[in-house]
Amino acid sequence: MLEEAETILQFLLALSGLKRIPRSGWLSHGVSLPDVESVAEHTFSTSALSMILADLEERRGVRLDIEKVLRMTVLHDLAESFTFDISQAYLQHMGKRGRSIKREVEKNAWEHLAKGMTDRKLAGKYKSLQSEYDLSNTKESKIVHAADSLDILLQIVDYRRRGYPAALLSDLWNERRKMVAQAGVPSARGLLKIIVQENRRVA
Repeated sequence: MLEEAETILQFLLALSGLKRIPRSGWLSHGVSLPDVESVAEHTFSTSALSMILADLEERRGVRLDIEKVLRMTVLHDLAESFTFDISQAYLQHMGKRGRSIKREVEKNAWEHLAKGMTDRKLAGKYKSLQSEYDLSNTKESKIVHAADSLDILLQIVDYRRRGYPAALLSDLWNERRKMVAQAGVPSARGLLKIIVQENRRVA
């Protein structure tokens, strides 16, 4: 049992490390550091939203692997335990190659994480889920991407309730609204409508 635990030690340390990593995109948008959520907090909220979306999609008659949805959500930002959170502002600074560089950096981080797991079968399983998320071409991965954007929108509503001006976060708000609308997940559009209505009620 101890040997099995040691095979996933690096994975456990990576998970724990997410609690200490701030979501840097909020900093670049003028949110003060004490108010910035950690990557782990974002992962938890996205997981809950993914669960809700998966349940709503199943209710619509869509056949899904909900376990895969939740596993994928837990893993979707794990590479940031090594890379930290690479903000959109930084990607724009990098120019056209920004997003491809980010993908390459995070892919290398996953390779590093997998090498630290002597259980090759488990490492391969987790890497496969991360690759599926990156490709975003399955029903499950599309749900996780939609949940990721919905969580950002909910966080914006929360920041506005704390007194941050709408203009400070308007570009991110518009970008993520568009991403949810185009995600191909009807239930996500339903949640989006509710979040937009709530945002309008914020003074």
